[in-house]
Amino acid sequence: MTSRYSGRMRRALAGLVAGIGVIMAAGTASGATNLGTFNNWTAWSDTDQGAKICYIASNPQTREPTNLNHGDIGKTFVLVTIRPSNRNEVAVLVDFPISQTNANASASVDGRSYPMVTEGRAGWLASVEDEPGFVAAMRAGSSLQVRITSGAGNNTVHTYSLSGVTAALNRAAQECPQ
Repeated sequence: MTSRYSGRMRRALAGLVAGIGVIMAAGTASGATNLGTFNNWTAWSDTDQGAKICYIASNPQTREPTNLNHGDIGKTFVLVTIRPSNRNEVAVLVDFPISQTNANASASVDGRSYPMVTEGRAGWLASVEDEPGFVAAMRAGSSLQVRITSGAGNNTVHTYSLSGVTAALNRAAQECPQ
């Protein structure tokens, strides 16, 4: 398994993911273009360090346990970013601090689990090699779950519908072809 990011790279990407979260929460931002909403997923285009990128994002349908404060649902996302160097970068942004020792963080599609690495309020698939298979599973699946331990030690599960993910990925790929 190839780890994707050094600590500095994760911090830079956490900033980018947070910026995308602000765009998604606000609904608009200078530079970002909404490419359309497809059921539960929205496709966007923008630039990152002068290069055009596209991404899709969705908010969770449910957050468990229900008795916890998970923060603003408008600031909680799963994202798939399409950039020239990587077609399937999968990230998660939550509106609460994540445990620094989050060894059990994972994302699963219809029961198949993939480990994640986390930092701050963001997480990524732990292995670059998992990304194409994970995105293919998203296209074929119906439900995505993200399991993360909060900074307070609470185990959380956020469940996302995959309805519309294929159309959103197709639109993003059309806008950002290889």
